[in-house]
Amino acid sequence: MTAGSQTAPLLEVRDLQAYYGHIHALKGVSFKVEKGEIVTLIGGNGAGKTTTLATISRLLTSSTGDILFEGRSITGLEPHDVVNAGIAHVPEGRRIFSGLTILENLEMGAFALSDKAEIARRLEHGFTLFPRLKERVKQLGGTLSGGEQQMLAVARALMQNPRILLLDEPSMGLSPLFVERIFEIIEAINREGTTVLLVEQNAHMALGIAHRAYVLKNGEIAMEGDARHLLSDDAIREAYLGEG
Repeated sequence: MTAGSQTAPLLEVRDLQAYYGHIHALKGVSFKVEKGEIVTLIGGNGAGKTTTLATISRLLTSSTGDILFEGRSITGLEPHDVVNAGIAHVPEGRRIFSGLTILENLEMGAFALSDKAEIARRLEHGFTLFPRLKERVKQLGGTLSGGEQQMLAVARALMQNPRILLLDEPSMGLSPLFVERIFEIIEAINREGTTVLLVEQNAHMALGIAHRAYVLKNGEIAMEGDARHLLSDDAIREAYLGEG
C-alpha cells in the first residue's frame, strides 16, 4: 500500500484482548495484514499465537477489541459467517475427518457451494497443488501420514476459495521433507493471490517466506517489522532461532 493510500488493510486487528476463563491470553494485540502478503506471528509457547487466530475466526469469542476484514468489523459474526466472508482457518492439529475419504474431506470444504462445475474446478486446483492427494483420493483421512493430513487440511481450506488463509503451526510434527514441501506450497498459494497469516514455531522457516512478521510475547506484540530484517536480528535469532 503506498504512502497516503486510504485503502483499508485486508485484515486489521485492533487492541484485541482475549480470555480463557480468568486467564488473560491477549493483552491489546494490534496488527495489520495487507492484501497479497504473507504475515507471520512468531513467539514461544503460550505467547498467544493460536489464541489470536482462534479469535479472528470467532472460534474464541471471549474477547474485546475489534477485528476488521476489508474494512468491515467481523467481531460479532458467527464462525460460519467468517468463513463465508472469505477467511479460512487451518487449525493446529489439522482436524481432518479421519473416517472420511480424501475426496469427502475436500467436499466438506465446499459445503456452502452448490455449483458442481466450480466444486470440480476447486478440486482439480487442490490436486494440482497436492498430487499425492489425487493419487489416494479414496483413502480414509485417518490412515494418512501427518504430512499428508496437513496437505489435506490446507487443500480442504482452499476449497472455500478464501481471501485470506489462517495457518496454525502447519509444520508441527512433520518430517523435514514435508516441512520443506508445506512451506513451498504456502508460497505457491500466496503467489496465486491468497493472502496468508501464518502462525509457526519454526521461526526460521516462517521468516524465510514471510513479507512481514510480528513477535508475540506473553499476549502482547513485542516486536514487528520486515521478516528478513527480523531474521537477521540478533535478539530474534537468540530467542527464537536457537542461535547465540
